[in-house]
Order: sequence, then C-alpha cells, then structure tokens
Amino acid sequence: MLPAADDATPSADRLAALEALRRRVAIQSSADAGEGVKARRVLFSLSRPAADLHTALAALDSFERAIVEHDDRLVVETRRLKCLAILDGIIGG
Repeated sequence: MLPAADDATPSADRLAALEALRRRVAIQSSADAGEGVKARRVLFSLSRPAADLHTALAALDSFERAIVEHDDRLVVETRRLKCLAILDGIIGG
C-alpha cells in the first residue's frame, strides 16, 4: 500500500472503506447499530480535520435518525442526499 500524499488524503484502504460506506448509505432503508458503528469507524479513520469529521458525522446521524423515527420519505431522501454529497466531497478530496 502506498502512503497517502498528505494527512487529508485517504489511503487506498480507507478510500475503499469510504466508498463502501457511500454505497451502503445510497441503498440503506433501515438503521442497524452494528453498521452505524462501522460507518463511524470509517469516518474516524480518515484523519480529516475536525470540522469535516463533525459535518460528516452530523449528516450520517441526521440520516439514520430520519430512518429510525420513520420520517416522511422526502425527509429521509433529503438527508440521504446531503450525507452522500458530504461523503462524495471527502472521496473527491
């Protein structure tokens, strides 16, 4: 495995985990505590600035909360899209 170009650039393994997280969020229809823990581990492993990490965690929490609270489908989809946009921003660097 090649070292990351800098601390803000995810390694290949971390990038693969982040892309897997993104795919899971894209199709997620229920909240699972175990998957939530895995998702947060992926985010914490990225060595991102605190503000980026906080934004990603808040979006993931908001999305999962909408699912658990059985919010309107439009609310769930809006929060999903926001979470995906943030993950895409991290993946894109």
